[in-house]
Amino acid sequence: MSMSSVAAISYRRARPLSVSLKSSERCFSSTAPNPKQDDPWWSLSSLHKRVATIIATSLPDSSRSDLHQSLSKSLNIADSHKSHSIAEAIVSANARDVSVQQSSRHNAEKQKQIEKEIEQKALKTAQERMELELLAMKEQLKRKEEERIRLEKEQLKKREVERQREEAFTKWQEKVAREQQQEKETDDHAQTAEEEQNNDLNKDSDSSVQEQHHPILGPQIAHLPYKRIHLTDASKLASLPVYEKQRAYRHDRAKEMAKDKKKTLWMGIPGVISLMEEECGRLSILDGQHRVGMMALLSEEQRKIVEKNQNVNGDNGTQSTNDDKVDPLAQLDLDNILVEVFLPQQKNNNTDTVLVDSKKQQPPPEEQDDKAIIFTEINKAEPIKLLDLPGVTNKRTRDMIDYAANHFYNAFPEMFSPSQKCRAPHLNLDNLRDALFASEVIKREKVGS
Repeated sequence: MSMSSVAAISYRRARPLSVSLKSSERCFSSTAPNPKQDDPWWSLSSLHKRVATIIATSLPDSSRSDLHQSLSKSLNIADSHKSHSIAEAIVSANARDVSVQQSSRHNAEKQKQIEKEIEQKALKTAQERMELELLAMKEQLKRKEEERIRLEKEQLKKREVERQREEAFTKWQEKVAREQQQEKETDDHAQTAEEEQNNDLNKDSDSSVQEQHHPILGPQIAHLPYKRIHLTDASKLASLPVYEKQRAYRHDRAKEMAKDKKKTLWMGIPGVISLMEEECGRLSILDGQHRVGMMALLSEEQRKIVEKNQNVNGDNGTQSTNDDKVDPLAQLDLDNILVEVFLPQQKNNNTDTVLVDSKKQQPPPEEQDDKAIIFTEINKAEPIKLLDLPGVTNKRTRDMIDYAANHFYNAFPEMFSPSQKCRAPHLNLDNLRDALFASEVIKREKVGS
């Protein structure tokens, strides 16, 4: 396919795409995705498999555990690259950039050294993600145990209140036969005792809703029936996995966002990062993955600024004065990022509700998935492509379109732009994917896997 025909796909939607997409159809049918043969060494799937090999064979016996073996197994599966953290995606993107630069120099020894360094970074990010997931699961178990203890205490207090009420009622019945005044005093006493008990229950309830500190997400500032609000360190967010049905992470877009953010540092980081907490405690990013990538890049620049300032102050033997110009980026607060954590919906055990719902048709699986429901609602007003919405198409079609689009992106990287409003002859990767899906070329041409 020529460069001009590739660029024309996203702009000539009114014309059929059968002629322009001949080479992409050959991509679908003859070169289907095969991570073992076709994936470059810097891709997420290749890095995952190399990290899995290191975890399974290179670590000492004292460092191996069931969790290490589980991570090694999960990294070895064919779709391991679908679930990754932002930090892992950044390592892969940097490896790709270095690979393109080194391939033009034909330096095999330098290439092997770079691959080894990238492999070590991939291992580090995979281990960070593993540690966070384990920590999240432990925190969830701790929360469930605290909730169980709290409910038991409430039950004991309710039984005690009921017992005291029964005693007060018995005393009141005994005094009824004596005189009216004594009956009135007994009623007042029972009412007073009940108010005191209710006050005690309210105090216990208030103490149970104290501010809690999550080991990953940081301090909790609000707890609503359907979600929690935290102030989280941006570096922790970069190590969390992304929702597997989320749109693909584009490192070029994150770098462009970081560049634009430097012009508006005075406003901090606007908006909120949306996460989902599963029953087991596992956390995943539903919305804001590119903002997380942007913050990871800004955090790295902050670190370099701090190291530079420390070296300058150390060489001169003096500390900077108030008159020195301070880089605004160094003052950007990346330790308190507003995060909302959606909780899984509670199942209703009410008998009447079950009888009514049993008469209705069961919703499709994607509508029963809490993450899919929340993700769809968040992105309805966002410029997300139709192909990326859960339930619009099947996984096989999405994988074929992603493979074809990424094939052209890797073959002609200079022809692609991170902006969706780019002009010819440039293409945007998401626009290309959307054009391939809208043309129904897979169905019309009966393209196989």
